Amino acid sequence: MAEAPASGVIDRRDVPIEALAGPRELPITLALNEVDYATVLATPDQLEPWALGFCFAEGLIEQGSDIHGFTTERLRHGLLLRAQVDARLARLAQEQRRVGASMSSCGRCGTASEALLMYGLQQLPDRPLVAEEHLRSALEHLQQQRQVGLHTALGVDGQGQLLGCAHDIGRHNAIDKVIGSGLASGTMPSLLVVSSRCSIELVQKAVRAGVTALACVSMPSALSVEIARLCQLQLYYCRRNAPIELFGGGSAHP
Repeated sequence: MAEAPASGVIDRRDVPIEALAGPRELPITLALNEVDYATVLATPDQLEPWALGFCFAEGLIEQGSDIHGFTTERLRHGLLLRAQVDARLARLAQEQRRVGASMSSCGRCGTASEALLMYGLQQLPDRPLVAEEHLRSALEHLQQQRQVGLHTALGVDGQGQLLGCAHDIGRHNAIDKVIGSGLASGTMPSLLVVSSRCSIELVQKAVRAGVTALACVSMPSALSVEIARLCQLQLYYCRRNAPIELFGGGSAHP
């Protein structure tokens, strides 16, 4: 006989918040010099790689060395991460800074225009399709690295080797952290894998970084498939113990 499910309710109302094992999130305000550019809800670790990846996706920087350093300040509820940049980049940030705070799981909430939403889209070079064994191995790594309540993003090179891993309460933040690490190290992954659905901002971030393959564990949105096909991004829908589905990109084969 099948085991009966556990019943009852565990009352944890008196447990101190700091003793709970839930995921962490804080409002993180990113400033370029004195310009407050955006506030996102994020898991407060790997914030410098996140800022590099975020600024790169936004078109504020072209390389990691465009940011000369960071300082962090405690705010009432969150953190202020201040990036030191040349004055021209601070002026650019002032011109296109977010209309409001990004308070949802969508990393593009508050974007001032559709042009910013689609910034950096390009035709990617034709690359061989990712070998199935590399995708399966990446899925196993993803499962091993997952943390309760957080999204996980992985960067994988062309030989299927793991380059980087990041966790965040926002899937877009986790992707930014992996891309930012690639900018800092000078080695960008050829495959990004994320433990979430695929929406347009993930496609935009991958394409902007020149990453030719993106794999997600939930069905991609129709718009993300459309843009992936236009940009020749290999877009994979991966489920454990199920066939892998390829929705766009890559006419060549391994």
